[in-house]
Amino acid sequence: MKTTNILSAVILLTVSFSVFGQEQQPKTINKISIHDIYIQTGFFSERNTNGTLSDFKTLAPQSVLLNNNMTDFSQSGGFSLTSNTMFSVMLGLQFSDKQKTIYKANPLLRLGISYFSGTTLTGGLYKEDRKPYDTLTSTQTGQTVYIDSITTKNYSMNYSSEQLRFDGSLIFRTNPEARWSIFTGIGITAGLSINANTDIYYSNYGRTETRYANGNTSSSYGYSSSDNSKTEKFRNKSNFGLSSYIPMGIDFRIGKKKEFWKRTHLFYELRPGINITSIPELRTITNASIQHGLGLRVSWN
Repeated sequence: MKTTNILSAVILLTVSFSVFGQEQQPKTINKISIHDIYIQTGFFSERNTNGTLSDFKTLAPQSVLLNNNMTDFSQSGGFSLTSNTMFSVMLGLQFSDKQKTIYKANPLLRLGISYFSGTTLTGGLYKEDRKPYDTLTSTQTGQTVYIDSITTKNYSMNYSSEQLRFDGSLIFRTNPEARWSIFTGIGITAGLSINANTDIYYSNYGRTETRYANGNTSSSYGYSSSDNSKTEKFRNKSNFGLSSYIPMGIDFRIGKKKEFWKRTHLFYELRPGINITSIPELRTITNASIQHGLGLRVSWN
């Protein structure tokens, strides 16, 4: 009888410790969890590469304007930058610790899509024709004034496209629980163009210029004719785009008390980077780029 009581006590004690151990075991969580959603709009700016006449003849072989006589035309050059609107939607993913008990605040993986348009390649040619137009001599002073007629012919060429790209970035943020926080990281985009086009513009602009005997010139009067302005547009093959960038920004939590507003944030983000465009008809072009804009972030865990 005594042995039976001791055995029962041992079994009861073992079961009690087993139940206690199960109650104390932490609950495991998923390895990855969707933490927030980002909606952003702003501007995408890209430094343009200067293209040659040969480049644009390759991009637009059916062009009538580019087959005109270009003898004695000079090529326009210099720094040029174009800016266009952009829009992106992304999800923020958090990772659990090794024990799968909590989600780590850093790093956070953002995945989504971005849309923007940009001008990758630009070119320009111009030529000035100067001809004597009139000569005026003052009857009082005898001073002679020369009036020249100047005609300027311009060709402007652009290769541009609309881009729809996969957008991914790894974000590191200061205290996420604070009302204000800053963040940075590294990101990439990759995708295909929706529309790729080559545009050719031609204009013929005339003006008069007054020259004095001492070499000075006066302001001139310009004139142009709509009949001398022409435009051509050609559709190109879809190109492939790739970029790398460094996201940098500041985040502001809107609310302090109500739960919804505590989960809602406004942020400003700047993305300096390198944009690469592979043009099927031509070659791969690399340009410096910068993207910036305002966004809304909503978290739900």
